[in-house]
Amino acid sequence: MTDLALNAPGRGWLDRTTGFFDGMARWSAVGLLLGVPTSIALVNISILFLLIGWAFSGRWQRKWAALKASPLTLPVVLLSLWMLLGVAWTEADRKVVGSHLYVYSKLPLMLVLLTVFDEARWRQRAWWAFAFGCLITLGSTYASIWVHIPWADSNQRGFGVSHHIFNDYIAQGLAMSVFIAWAVAQAVDSKSPALRWGWALIAALGVFSVTHLLEGRTGQVTVVAMGLAMVMTIESARVRWAAVLLVVAGAVVLAFSSPLILARVTQAIAEARQYDSAGVVASSIGARLDMWNNAWGMFLDSPWIGHGPGGYRVLSTAIYSIGAQCSVSCIHPHNQYLFFMVDHGLPGLLMYLWVLGCLAALLWRSHGAQRALVTGFLAVLFVDGFINGPFWVTTERHLFATVLPLLMAAWPAPASRSGRP
Repeated sequence: MTDLALNAPGRGWLDRTTGFFDGMARWSAVGLLLGVPTSIALVNISILFLLIGWAFSGRWQRKWAALKASPLTLPVVLLSLWMLLGVAWTEADRKVVGSHLYVYSKLPLMLVLLTVFDEARWRQRAWWAFAFGCLITLGSTYASIWVHIPWADSNQRGFGVSHHIFNDYIAQGLAMSVFIAWAVAQAVDSKSPALRWGWALIAALGVFSVTHLLEGRTGQVTVVAMGLAMVMTIESARVRWAAVLLVVAGAVVLAFSSPLILARVTQAIAEARQYDSAGVVASSIGARLDMWNNAWGMFLDSPWIGHGPGGYRVLSTAIYSIGAQCSVSCIHPHNQYLFFMVDHGLPGLLMYLWVLGCLAALLWRSHGAQRALVTGFLAVLFVDGFINGPFWVTTERHLFATVLPLLMAAWPAPASRSGRP
């Protein structure tokens, strides 16, 4: 017997074993996308099985090829290493540093996801899992207007109140914004008029849920920014500018017809004036303005290397002596760009902008529905970075650290790796 024949049973067992773990990793990644809009527990369980499956699935040559082909790999690796290097000069204690590194462990997780989403069919399954979770959320949101939904977080009836379901209203607004972008992409890509109008209706219901059924300003701002960004991808100049006017007009109508938007805008203006005139920080807007102002000063104290992981936490504790205010203002400055600047200096900010630049590069390499989807997601991530912590807050980082590699896994989207978004 030849050596090949003698080794065949062993090779067959090895292939079956690695195939089992590879399937575990891929289906866990799909489950992860389902959990993003619905369940933190499902997200954590999915990540656990994803990592186990990925570690024991072998096929390292294929994984390396996927990482080498993606422009996302280098900035994520460099940013992760720069964070680790910052441990050498941070003044934060071990617990704070450990928490900081745990949160940003989602950065290298994105590289793992790049390798399991290397095939169009798995990207398609992941998108449908995410869409299914968002449809459950959307249906529950509307149902909760009239009936009690046991799994709803808000448990309020009627209009003029927030109807967030599985997550807080900020997280739901962001996830719904991304879902709306995907639904619009499906409408653009649909060949059947019935399907096209069906997806358009779902997208419209999603927009209305964000503007009229959630009290968070973040979702309201990102959904408008996303809409404007997506219509700018229309090739015909006449259609493009007509669509821009339509989006602006629609935003105005929705704003003036929504008691939630009117109340939140009025409140924001009042809080900003209170901060400007009396330095009131015990409000959402006042706290943000104060955190941004202080964070800028922290950055100027160490612009080139930052204060290291947990640096913002240490410095802000010395500023906010009141416990209740510190519980809000000492965690993160509600601005991802300033957060990177304080903790990781100008290099950290540039590396993060490099990550966003990868999405921008994918945008220019994409066409049609895919281009609209990438544009919409980038707009949501970019805008949210100015008012929240998309890679710091738990529910937000689950969203962005999974959808970002899901999109980037299509790079460079040649014919051999093509597929609907």
